[in-house]
Amino acid sequence: MQWLLTLESDRDPILLCRLMNIFRRKGLEIETLALTAKPETFSLMAVVESAHADADHIFNFLRQTEGVRGVAFYQHEPAQAASFIYVESAAHPENIKRIQEVFLECKVIFSSHGKYLVEVPSGSGTQVPGLDEPGFLPLSRVRTSQQHPQMELVGAASN
Repeated sequence: MQWLLTLESDRDPILLCRLMNIFRRKGLEIETLALTAKPETFSLMAVVESAHADADHIFNFLRQTEGVRGVAFYQHEPAQAASFIYVESAAHPENIKRIQEVFLECKVIFSSHGKYLVEVPSGSGTQVPGLDEPGFLPLSRVRTSQQHPQMELVGAASN
């Protein structure tokens, strides 16, 4: 099953190495990964493949990892049920523009090197033709450890 995971961590390169090792040991197949930094934190966003049965264990393991400040898991959903959309826009910059034109009230949660996580009004994914094309991944948030789930991750751009 496809998942998108986001996390914030202390800005320690050793912690990033530990996270990559955790992903490997827990059997997460990384399809894409984006990392952004500011002086005190790293933010990571990854589209991964993992069995549905393993998601809770991996989520709990990551949120208890020393130096990790917040973890969120998003599950791939049919477009009509999506309240978040992962947009791959590096090769096709028009992808993010399409989302922003259709969803005037959308909020970019994460951006890094042409990869975006965008919050859209819940259940409105059917308004975007081609949302099931490559470059778009409709999602719903299933788990978060962040105290304020609306908190923007490092690298988020304003509309």
